[in-house]
Amino acid sequence: MNYRVKRGDQEFGPYSLSDLQGYLQSGYILASDLAQSEGMTDWIPVSEILGNIPIPLSPQPGVYAGSDPDAAFAQQIVPLPPNLHWGWLLLLDVVTRSLFNLVWGFVQANWARKLSGKNTAMVLFAMYPGAMISGVVIMALGNTDAESIFGIVGGLLILVAAICRIVGAFKIRDAMEDYYNSVENIGLSLGPVMTFFFGVLYIQYHINRIARWKKTGVLS
Repeated sequence: MNYRVKRGDQEFGPYSLSDLQGYLQSGYILASDLAQSEGMTDWIPVSEILGNIPIPLSPQPGVYAGSDPDAAFAQQIVPLPPNLHWGWLLLLDVVTRSLFNLVWGFVQANWARKLSGKNTAMVLFAMYPGAMISGVVIMALGNTDAESIFGIVGGLLILVAAICRIVGAFKIRDAMEDYYNSVENIGLSLGPVMTFFFGVLYIQYHINRIARWKKTGVLS
């Protein structure tokens, strides 16, 4: 018996029962995804179809055959970045005086690049430390005199750095919302105000939510 898989408005398949097992094991199909066989009238979660059938330790042979017209389904699924709890991220941020937050921003920006196929967030996060350091150095050359040319240029560079970091966080947010409302349709929404003030920390909170959803099928 073959099954079709449904995620949001997209349908894939048909797949055999062993295919479903292999895809679930590899993370390409989620337990919360809906499936339907030829004789079924309703869509039900994959977890109900597999029931107590053991999931193989490795994908079944042929699951990823290049001749499969739905191989693009597997290729669309982007793995999550490390599921570091946002509380630990906050603690490490405080201990390292925001240095770890910057490093984690690059991790999230690289993930966003995979979600959207665009490198904008990574470029913006790369510009942030360069502009910030340049601004501080230039202001130091002017003895922190805000009215000197050094102070003005340095202050502008620091402002540009802050803008790059904020816009970079919004680019990650946009990539997440686009991906998780199309490919893996879970109705994800990130608040703009929280993104503005908490950036990387707030994004990690939602990564934690998505990770729980992948395990339980419930977006809490």
